[in-house]
Amino acid sequence: MILEIFLYTLSAIIALAGVILTILTLPGIWLVYIATVIVAFINGFETLTPTILIILFILSLLSTFVDNIVVAMGAKKFGGSTWGMIGAIVGGIVGLIVGSIVGMFLGPLIGATLFELTFSGKDINQSLKAGVGSAIGVLVSIFLKIGINIGIIVFVISKVL
Repeated sequence: MILEIFLYTLSAIIALAGVILTILTLPGIWLVYIATVIVAFINGFETLTPTILIILFILSLLSTFVDNIVVAMGAKKFGGSTWGMIGAIVGGIVGLIVGSIVGMFLGPLIGATLFELTFSGKDINQSLKAGVGSAIGVLVSIFLKIGINIGIIVFVISKVL
């Protein structure tokens, strides 16, 4: 009984940490998934079956790729070319590595803008517009991923209770 309470508490802390990491644009969905697996283990995989865990794994995997897709779509929606989309993705990756959290926000903006200027030959205003679109895409992707995280948490709680 004490072990179960400890594991449920641990799962809640891990899931909460996952949501916080997602807010910081890091892949927190995997902590939420790990917490889900712990809860499934506690219940002997009765309420959270292996099939449900596979579906949630696929959903978590898709959530991981939402970042790049939505950021690229943001650049495209604001008039960016394929080069702007590529620049947004490259900028996001480089920004995260070089500039941590701030870099994750600025990287897509700078990447899309530079790629539009350099490879598409667009003027500064058109290039900046694509960069702003990619930055908006970063914010949209964060909200989508937070929604997925919270959806999984609510689903697991509803299955267990």
